[in-house]
Amino acid sequence: MEDKKELSERELLVALEDVQRRSLRHARVTTVVCLVIAALLLLVTLLTLPRVVSALNRLDDTLNNLESAMETLSSLEGAAGQLDGFMKDVNSLGNAATQLGDLDIDTLNKGIRDISNIDFDRLNQAINDLSDVIQPLARFANLFN
Repeated sequence: MEDKKELSERELLVALEDVQRRSLRHARVTTVVCLVIAALLLLVTLLTLPRVVSALNRLDDTLNNLESAMETLSSLEGAAGQLDGFMKDVNSLGNAATQLGDLDIDTLNKGIRDISNIDFDRLNQAINDLSDVIQPLARFANLFN
């Protein structure tokens, strides 16, 4: 009976050793899988990080250009306000000439000089700069559509 008991204890020990080997093998496989996943995550991060930094730099440049364009637009609004004032001067000059029947040549010359002093090259350049700033923003916005 003792032999049977010993034999069953041996069988139990062999079975226990087999279970521990399987458990060790599973732990090793799990460790390798975790290491592979961590390596893949690190690789993906290292590959995408320069692109992200580049995109952030381009976004910063675009925002700086947008601020510059907003300043230019503000100056254009000021010029438009001056142009509106000039046009009102010309209209009031025409109305006064109609009422009086006599045209004040000095006022007309001043209005024409003010209109001719508008820097259309600068206005066109500001419009082109604004267009250059808006195009990358439009492309950037289209990435999310």
